[in-house]
Amino acid sequence: MKKTFLNIALLSCVAFSASAAYTGRVFVDKNNNGVFDKGEKPMAGVAVSDGLNVVKTASDGSFSLPGHPRERFIFITTPSGYKTDNKHYIRIDGEQKGYEFGLQPYNGGIKKDGSHKYVHIADTEIFNTENHGDWVNNVRDYAANEQVAFIMHTGDICYEKGLKAHIQMMNTANMDCPMFYAIGNHDLVKGKYGEELFESIYGPVYYSFDAGSTHYIVTPMAGGDYQPGYTKEDVYRWLKNDLAQVPQGKPIVVFNHDLLTYGDQFIFGINDQEQINLNEHNLKAWVYGHWHINYMKKQGDVYSVSTATLDKGGIDHSTSAFRVLHVDKKGDFVSELRYTYLNKQIQITSPVEGQVPVLASGAVPLAVNVYSSVTPVKEVTYTCLVDGKALFSNKKLQEATDWCWNAEVPLTAKQEGKAVTLKIKARFNNGETAETESAFTYHAAPVEVKLSGNWVNLLENPQHAVPAQPALNQPLQMAWIKNVGANIYMTSPLVYNGKIYIASVDENLKGEAHIYALDGKTGELIWKYPVRNSVKNTIVIDNGQVLAQDAQGYLYAIHAESGKLSWEKQLPINGLPSLIEGLVASDGVVYAGTGKGLCAIDTKDGREIWRNKAWGQGEGTTTTFSIAKNVLVGSSQWRALYGNDLKTGELKWEANTNGLRNRGASAAVHGDLLYIISSESFFILDANTGRVVVRKELPFSVDVTSTPLLTDKEIIFGSAKDGLIALDNETLELKWKFATNDALVFTSPYSRKPSATIETSPVLAGNTVYVGASDGTIYGVNKEDGKLVWKHATGAPVFGSVAVSGNALIAVDFGGNVYTFVRRSYEKSVIYWN
Repeated sequence: MKKTFLNIALLSCVAFSASAAYTGRVFVDKNNNGVFDKGEKPMAGVAVSDGLNVVKTASDGSFSLPGHPRERFIFITTPSGYKTDNKHYIRIDGEQKGYEFGLQPYNGGIKKDGSHKYVHIADTEIFNTENHGDWVNNVRDYAANEQVAFIMHTGDICYEKGLKAHIQMMNTANMDCPMFYAIGNHDLVKGKYGEELFESIYGPVYYSFDAGSTHYIVTPMAGGDYQPGYTKEDVYRWLKNDLAQVPQGKPIVVFNHDLLTYGDQFIFGINDQEQINLNEHNLKAWVYGHWHINYMKKQGDVYSVSTATLDKGGIDHSTSAFRVLHVDKKGDFVSELRYTYLNKQIQITSPVEGQVPVLASGAVPLAVNVYSSVTPVKEVTYTCLVDGKALFSNKKLQEATDWCWNAEVPLTAKQEGKAVTLKIKARFNNGETAETESAFTYHAAPVEVKLSGNWVNLLENPQHAVPAQPALNQPLQMAWIKNVGANIYMTSPLVYNGKIYIASVDENLKGEAHIYALDGKTGELIWKYPVRNSVKNTIVIDNGQVLAQDAQGYLYAIHAESGKLSWEKQLPINGLPSLIEGLVASDGVVYAGTGKGLCAIDTKDGREIWRNKAWGQGEGTTTTFSIAKNVLVGSSQWRALYGNDLKTGELKWEANTNGLRNRGASAAVHGDLLYIISSESFFILDANTGRVVVRKELPFSVDVTSTPLLTDKEIIFGSAKDGLIALDNETLELKWKFATNDALVFTSPYSRKPSATIETSPVLAGNTVYVGASDGTIYGVNKEDGKLVWKHATGAPVFGSVAVSGNALIAVDFGGNVYTFVRRSYEKSVIYWN
């Protein structure tokens, strides 16, 4: 082994000495003509590489490189404060006499202490899509408004068509901001070698640049659709030389299409002896894409940061967004997701006419959901008019989440029965404003809330086949609203012994993920328990414990009454993708995890009863487990629907044909039958065997998380682009469609504008179907004809299904608001639960 390596090293030295030296200069190209003219400033100390060797320019900006047998480019490490209009590289050819790199000054919002911000995008995959102007403009405008240092795309531009088109859409010149690209697995295409086309358009597949306090390193995907010409050894040897030029202790960040490791040590090596421990080089973050998910995790001292697609929904139904990373002088950073396609979106969600909750003091809670893709909200103010006269003006609201701002409007009995108008004005960082107003009649008496019966699983029971609830008697009035201070994703509210339970997400790892208990009478926070990462799906209650699993695979059991931890357990799941499946619980057992980390757990003490051995973890899967007598029904995205023995965990069946491998929705269990949607079909399966009993092909996509509702005459569910759907439950013919507006944020995999998306599951109360939609509205629809009965606009997407208990409809929105609605009444009453 040693002898072989020595021979290779000697051959390399011979090759280097036989290669011609490459010389050139780095300078400030004042007139941007690409030529070093008299009076232009040479740049000293700039790193230059031939793909193996790395040197720094002399005081006159000159450099000399020996070259090597696998050379393709001469490229520079673009220094902080400069840009090159995508000319940080020059392809080596025999005719080139010298290699001159002209730089243009570019401040990019980089502060004197080196702090700055940058944008991360990934997996745009534009080979089969059109109409990219909106999201490209969102990034461009945000970069201009917020003075971004650079934009980084970590790959999967996608195939020949995408590779050729993307550079025309996003480059340093037309984005007016340095634009860098990494290569993804789908960017390795047919040619002499996989990266040939990528190199001809975007340049070298590994390189580095500096911005402010930090050294950024771009590395290539290890492999892909076609065999790359580069090797891991090529990257290793260049990386070692690149890092040798970086001052000790300077922070570094690595960009790649995928994650290097699931462990705490980020070691890049080619054998046991030749390794680079990136932790020892002050690695701050490994930033990647590939999985189409929004997921941050701290691995030892290093953050791994994955960003989903900004132009469409993610594979695991992640929100369409780009990520902004705010870097300080030490290279530490704060993350911020920015949702695309939103142009000064503003909505008063409380109070509006007919929806006026009143606190015990008589004050009215004011909640405004407001968002713009291209600029953060700076402040929100309101002016209150009573009978046309100003009661007070320009009072500030407090920011609760990235969507919601709130305040308490101090009304009293003096305003009883009077006309109140609230005028809202939102100011954005870029100087723009958005305004809206709400007019209502004020009544000081709060409305009555009566909670009866518990709702402890998705759709009330482990079969997810909630029976029709008593009618809620239209019209409904908001009894209370409470913001929990964090976004709420696909977690649906639970009701247990007079309390309402919910959980939140933390896509930026700021410590915002919690499990919450709210007073069902007033909405006041009783307790909250912090968890390590986002809780993205169904929580359950069993044995007096609130059970939730987070994205990192930790399962928590929190005492429902006290809010104290009873036990927790690290589930044996894969490092990626993040865990987003929903829990189900029954008879003292919770079913948690996924794939070969799927476990049956005793809810009293966390003891593992059995573990699945039959099927593996796929892509991110948003289904919630269902229980069908002695069968646990689970899923793996892009793989199959599975039936495991409820008592032993043994696999009983697998179903993956006719589109069943697209696993977003959960099954509703009715007797021995499963009702489920997938891809572009509705299915009825035998719960004991997995046999497809009925398949109804649909002329639209139902790749959403919606569980079908079975009524006496209808089967009702959400869709990716066509709103709420009802089939006749005997003929399976389309009975009606209820169209919602376009989604505010896209989540259904690969969905883009236009998409009237409903990810939630419908619930029946009386003759009305209640459902939340991605357009930011909670709807009540007549089950017979699909006509609108009632609605409430929240202004933030609704991803969690509603719950019904007693006289109350309970709902949540992505802005972090929890709502209860009851029958409208102006009679003086006391709030209580029954």
